[in-house]
Amino acid sequence: MPFKMKLNSHNTKRGEVLVYTIIWLVIFLMPVFMSRSGTGFDWYRIGHEWLRILPYLLVFVIHNFLLFPQLFLKRKRFEYIFITLLFVVIIATAWVLGGRYLVQSIEIFPSRPPGLLANRPGIPMPIRPWYVNFSEIILVSVLVVGFNAAIKLTVKWQEEEQKNRILEKEKLEAELAFLRNQVSPHFFMNTLNNIHALIDIDSENAKESIVKLSRLMRYLLYDSEKGETTLQKEVEFIKNYVELMKLRMVSDVRIELSFPGKIPEVKIPPLLFVSLVENAFKYGVSYQAKSFIGVFMRLDGDRINFRVNNSIHNSQPEKEKGGLGLKNLKKRLKLIYNDNFLLETKENDNSFEINIKLPLHGY
Repeated sequence: MPFKMKLNSHNTKRGEVLVYTIIWLVIFLMPVFMSRSGTGFDWYRIGHEWLRILPYLLVFVIHNFLLFPQLFLKRKRFEYIFITLLFVVIIATAWVLGGRYLVQSIEIFPSRPPGLLANRPGIPMPIRPWYVNFSEIILVSVLVVGFNAAIKLTVKWQEEEQKNRILEKEKLEAELAFLRNQVSPHFFMNTLNNIHALIDIDSENAKESIVKLSRLMRYLLYDSEKGETTLQKEVEFIKNYVELMKLRMVSDVRIELSFPGKIPEVKIPPLLFVSLVENAFKYGVSYQAKSFIGVFMRLDGDRINFRVNNSIHNSQPEKEKGGLGLKNLKKRLKLIYNDNFLLETKENDNSFEINIKLPLHGY
């Protein structure tokens, strides 16, 4: 289990313990505040109330540390219900039979007349019948068990959610590493071959292409490893990628780029758009027919609108018209932005288009 997962689980457990501590502190302090008078505290009444709380504390401890983890979480549901109810009945019976003697024999509090409980001297309160106490202990114990089970189920659900999110993020990081290594290996090989051919024909263009390729590789190797980048760097990466791809294109391929004149300094996930651009070149270009590729980005208020369209050719397999990785991209956007994004595609006989809208400051 990764360290981060262990840390999150530990924090969740600490939060659970803190909740229980606060609840029981409040329960034990309530009699103290309620019995306070002008002359001080009625410790006899406080002690009596604390003794009444003891069976519920015992039920909580046994259920929290033994019954729930050893039976319920191990899917022994019938045994859990039966043993829990049996345990509650035993506690209630033992307390009804022995609780009165415990109250009367305790010596750490100032004594009162036997058989009488009083809020104030001279106002007696008769001891309630045993069946009333028995019913009360049963009812309150069931409520304690239910409340404890609800908290533990909530904590378990939160742990599972955290675990799933961490696993999803780790999977996403693995996919991102794979994407960095796959942009595409043959692209680098072909680009180097094209640059080699340019050296004798147009040495200045060859030099510029080498600089662009080095920037692209630096982005893949270093900037994208940080897990986030700036919108400016992502745009520069796309521009360099397209410029290098142009070295391989024939004159029948029309390429159009449009980006905002001023790019704001905002953070975005790395390599978010490059797979769409790569797929447009991979599936939108035909060397036998006229082709086009368009890459457009604009800022609409507080949202980024990124659009890629490309031509479609009859020889292209139907399953490849949308390019590869679209499903993975949608899962990645869902994990990062939840539901605060839009991904839509449009297709006709001649073109395929994909449009992504993201919050400008939502990352």
